[in-house]
Formats: sequence, C-alpha cells, structure tokens
Amino acid sequence: MNRGLFITATDTEVGKTFICGAITAALKGRGIYVGVVKPVASGGVYSSAGKLLSEDATFLMAAAGLGEDRRQAVNPVCLLPALTPAVAAIESGVTINTGLLENACRAMLAASEITLIEGVGGITAPIWQDYLVADSILALGLPAVIVARPNLGTINHTVLTAAYARQRGIKLAGIIINRWDEEQVTVLERSNLAYIERLTGLPVLGKFPSVSEVKQDRQAMEQLGKMAEQHLAMDRLIDLMSGGTDDASS
Repeated sequence: MNRGLFITATDTEVGKTFICGAITAALKGRGIYVGVVKPVASGGVYSSAGKLLSEDATFLMAAAGLGEDRRQAVNPVCLLPALTPAVAAIESGVTINTGLLENACRAMLAASEITLIEGVGGITAPIWQDYLVADSILALGLPAVIVARPNLGTINHTVLTAAYARQRGIKLAGIIINRWDEEQVTVLERSNLAYIERLTGLPVLGKFPSVSEVKQDRQAMEQLGKMAEQHLAMDRLIDLMSGGTDDASS
C-alpha cells in the first residue's frame, strides 16, 4: 500500500510548503526514507545557470535530503508567471498533462517509504482547465491535511475548504494551524481554533509557530524536524499516512 499524505490549504501563502517541509524533516529524522512531490509550481525563478526552478521544490528537496538530480521527479512542471497554474501555463504556451503529474506522484510513492505531496494554492486551484487540486488528491487516493491561518477570516476559509473536500469525497486527516504564536494569541485566535474544530469535526494536528526563515542546510532542516516533533502530532500523522483516518465523515 502506498503511504503518503497530501498537503493542501485554505488559500495561497498560508505556509503549505513550510509545513510540508517540517513534516518531511521530522520523518527523515526518524530514519524514514521520505519522498516529496510538488507536481506543479508557478512563480518559478531562474537560477544562475538560466534554469527555471521552483523555490518550493528546492525547500522540500532540502528537507528530504534529495539531490538536484531528483528535481524533475520532485517538480515535473515549473512555470514562470506567479499565477494559478492553469493560467500560468496558458500565458507560458505550455500544455499541462495532468496524467503525467499523477504518474510522477505515483512513482515517488512507489519509491519511498512515505511520500508527501504538496498542492498549489487552495483545494480548488485550477491546475489545468477544469482539473483542480482536489482532482489530483482524489486521483491519488491519499488523505489530505488542510493548512490554515489562525487569524481573522480563517473560520470561513477552513470550514468551506473542509466542506468542499468532503463533498468531493476526499479523506481528511485533520488541520494544521500555521503561524500560531502561543505567547501572542488572543481570544480571536483561540475562538477561531475552537470554532474550526467544532464546525469541521476535524482534529487539529498541530499549531506551528511563526518562523522567519529556515536555511536549506542539513543542520537547519534537522532543527525544523525537531520543531515538527514538538508542535505537530507526528505519531498520529504517520498513522494517517499508513491508512488511518480521523475524518468524521468516513
């Protein structure tokens, strides 16, 4: 059985890549051979050698300890415009083959003990034409974790994301709150958290603090993994990746 987890979010810039990297680093720290895939990325940057690269993929590769030779396996499609992939592809004159993206994910799942796959934007972000992130999750049959913000507006975003996922038949593992600073939270953040749990019926699998920047070297990634062990329910996440589910709808 393929063991893996799909990381999605309530919106863009919520911190999917950071959370995906933190879980990856923690798994690696446990001696697990972990694979990562960012099937499609937009907003790519050119390297000094003139190659278009995804910074998200670079971060995930560093967390997993994967070399540059694995970049194509980790990130099959990288687009320059910082737009939703379907639009970025059209602007770039590129046709996205969604079947190839799914096959890349399956190949990494088959080659690794556990694989984390990171989406782009929110769960309804169009990857190509009418093919959404949600369609990718369904095609792979993996449980999904929703990364959410703690601040104003997050109740609506998170509840709607969970409701849409369930409507589509996606298995939800739970929710991770990113940028939660325990010493600074107020009644706003605490009430948001309580309502998210109450209205979605999903477990909060962690509250990860704000981190300004993480270097992409081995020592920094080891520290990130230790933070994940401290702030995320790693044992529970590993169980969910192995076929368990906490989704109240399942």
